[in-house]
Amino acid sequence: MPTHSPRPSLSGLAQATRSLPLLAGLAVLYFFAGKVGLRLAIVHPSATAVWPGTGIALAAILLLGPRVWPGIFLGAFAVNLTTAGSILSSLGIASGNTLEALLGAYLVTRFANGRKVFDRAEDIFKFALLACILATTLGATFGTASLVLTGFTHGVKQEPLWLTWWLGDMAGAILVTPCFLLWSSQTETPRRQRPLLLQTVALGSLLLVGLMVFGDFLFPSGQDFPLKFACTPFVVWVAFELRPRAAALAILGFSAVAIGSVLRAAHGAAVPNESLLVIQVFLGVVAMTSLLVSVAVSERNQHEETLQKAKNELEERVLERTRELEERIARQERAEQALRGLSGRLLQIQDQERRRIARELHDSTGQSLAVLTMNLAKFSQEVEGFRPELARQVAESREIAQSVSDELRTTSYLLHPPLLDEMGLQAGLRWYIEGFKERSNIDVRLNLPENPERLPPDLELMIFRVVQEGLTNIHRHSGSATAAICLGNSIGKLTLEIRDQGKGMPTDKLAGFAGLGTAGVGLRGMRERIKGFGGELEISSDGKGTLVRAVIPFRASAPVSDG
Repeated sequence: MPTHSPRPSLSGLAQATRSLPLLAGLAVLYFFAGKVGLRLAIVHPSATAVWPGTGIALAAILLLGPRVWPGIFLGAFAVNLTTAGSILSSLGIASGNTLEALLGAYLVTRFANGRKVFDRAEDIFKFALLACILATTLGATFGTASLVLTGFTHGVKQEPLWLTWWLGDMAGAILVTPCFLLWSSQTETPRRQRPLLLQTVALGSLLLVGLMVFGDFLFPSGQDFPLKFACTPFVVWVAFELRPRAAALAILGFSAVAIGSVLRAAHGAAVPNESLLVIQVFLGVVAMTSLLVSVAVSERNQHEETLQKAKNELEERVLERTRELEERIARQERAEQALRGLSGRLLQIQDQERRRIARELHDSTGQSLAVLTMNLAKFSQEVEGFRPELARQVAESREIAQSVSDELRTTSYLLHPPLLDEMGLQAGLRWYIEGFKERSNIDVRLNLPENPERLPPDLELMIFRVVQEGLTNIHRHSGSATAAICLGNSIGKLTLEIRDQGKGMPTDKLAGFAGLGTAGVGLRGMRERIKGFGGELEISSDGKGTLVRAVIPFRASAPVSDG
């Protein structure tokens, strides 16, 4: 079979072509940053306590991926080759710089949330441990070993060389990497906007304190005193006022001011390497403090905004639910008012029908029975002389007719007592109670106000019906031998009480009445009649009897209806 030689992929070639400007730009940036750092090399021309290249390389791999490692390698190789050493030593140093960036980026991606490492405080600690402290040992080891193996460490101790290299790389990672990662982020953690003037004052104060502490224009001998701790409150202030990206850039500027002030204070003399190492350690601690405080403040603000958002949503839901409940209550109230109006109308129709039936019974049926009674009496007198037996039967029929007439008149009066219209509530109640005593053998005491004024007819009829229903319930259910009715007239209201000494109401019926549940028809009728006049009905009961108490507004002269 014919074999086909592999051809380079056009897409891969195009991608590589597009990456060349990026790699070249990264190499140039790394080269110039390395040259700036090597100007402060003291223990060896290739080892400096200030090495921003580590931060640039680490940020580049985290943002662009491992594919940009050639740019880092070329920049590191060029800066070391043009400074000191040979091609071999420069290759070793460049390899160490590239590998430490690749290792740090891998560890951060694997264990510290990758490019979002500065979103949480716990990831910042992992970043400092894995990328800044651990991974940088690789670059320091490769660099020191390359110089030792190629013979470029004449008279230089290896321990200070390695320590300077490591601390320089570590400080570069801590100070520079956050600036690139935070400013390249599309979205930043929400944070409450602070006044611009306050932010400016905080930043200016930090830079001014840096000049004062590390320079000599205010304290000529200040470097002999441990004044660096005076910067800490201003670092925290800046972290509180600025967003994390702005705070990281401010700390980088503060670091430049601090190192520049130290160099200026030396007046051209050599600065001890130990001083630069101490400054770099201090700046690393300051940068970590600023990052942690700024991110903690951002997390707190984010939590506050989340809680505020949840609170607003909850309030909206509560308001919406409240509106729904109010609408439901309003509909229920309208339905209750309509039902109350319907109940009042039904009771009114019932009273009108009772009045009509009572009138027909009295005027029509009662009169017919009266005529029948008179005719039977006359007929009995006519046949008494010659047919005694027939006369006796006619007399019995007349007595039956008279009894039916009396019962019909009583029924008519119970349906609608004429005394209620003619003489008022008191006369109607007295007549009804006297008849009730005879029919039920229950002793009823009636307590009425002296010389009362006539009430509106519909109100008098309502009170009469409530008393009538109350006494009927006592007769049917209580088993009491006595009853008491009290009608009181105080300022603005009427009070009606019906009391017995019976067995009381069952608990379920009493609860049903109180909860508007399964109350009896008579009790519901009493309650609706009283509510129709704007009053309230209360019932209390125990083993010693029952008390029905109604309170009715005195000025109410017509039932309350929906119109």
